[in-house]
Amino acid sequence: MEMQDWLQSRKPALSPACTSNPPIPMKQDQASRTAKFVSNGIYWVSRQPELGVEVPSAMRLYTDAMTEQINPEQLLGSPELERFILLKQAQVLQAASVPGIYLHQVLRKRCIESLTRAAVDSGTRQVVIIGAGYDTLSLRLSAEQPQLTVIELDHPATQRVKRDAISRFHLDVGTSSFFPVDLSSCGLEATLAACPEFVANQPTLFIAEGLTMYLTESRVREMLQCIRSQNVDSKFIFTYMEESAPGRFHFQHERFTTSLWLALQHEEFTWGVRRKELPRFLAESQFQLLENKTSRELRQEFLTESNRQATLATGENVALAANLDADDGSLLEAKHADR
Repeated sequence: MEMQDWLQSRKPALSPACTSNPPIPMKQDQASRTAKFVSNGIYWVSRQPELGVEVPSAMRLYTDAMTEQINPEQLLGSPELERFILLKQAQVLQAASVPGIYLHQVLRKRCIESLTRAAVDSGTRQVVIIGAGYDTLSLRLSAEQPQLTVIELDHPATQRVKRDAISRFHLDVGTSSFFPVDLSSCGLEATLAACPEFVANQPTLFIAEGLTMYLTESRVREMLQCIRSQNVDSKFIFTYMEESAPGRFHFQHERFTTSLWLALQHEEFTWGVRRKELPRFLAESQFQLLENKTSRELRQEFLTESNRQATLATGENVALAANLDADDGSLLEAKHADR
């Protein structure tokens, strides 16, 4: 079967971006190479004999389309050979960066998806994904539940590649909307105000996967304040790097080449927090920590038993936070929804 025959398509809405205050470093008009690294990593895991079972079929299906779109054909005359080369390249990149990084990224996505679905089941009717990259959760979620308002905010260059994949492979994306915005020149509050699909004052789930480590502390606090101001029952799922030493935010056992590569891409890690300090940090912005999943918990909760001993990168955690003023019942429900 051709990939084009996978799914029926529904083209997502596209809205213009806004411009206002800075400062996230980002290359102009260039799609994120980190987003490509992550997507190729999910593809690599899905093709491993033992680990492939860890990638759910729907995630695999959509990721296959993204992978074909973001990796230019090498004109070798054989799709099988090109896929073989891509997998080998991905394997080398993982060995040269962080052992087990791809499997970690699969598990963090599954954790985020679990928390997101629990929130939707509890009544959330709007989901905003900040810096979505080539992740496919919003596309799949919107295709399954068209009553949801699902909005992706991302850099125009990265988003353009993603929309091309959706069009090329006729991916069903439901009613999801794409709002292209360079967050280095437009803060979250101004972005939401300019986004016509965003419904203000409605309980919303905000998601920032693999983003906060590229922000300054002040920008993280600014994001929290913006989310809190939207609606008392809004929640925030995000990943963050654990601070291992003052000013040091990195994966354990990462190679020197990782920091060098990120620096060359102008995508260095600039923020993190110690796990035990996260509740206090959030409380300063009037948020309560509901979930804080470490690599150990991701391993136990999401890996099949046969893969429990697989190499897994550590240093990045998944958190769920809610407004301190939220209804006590909804907080309790959210805290235990995925258990």
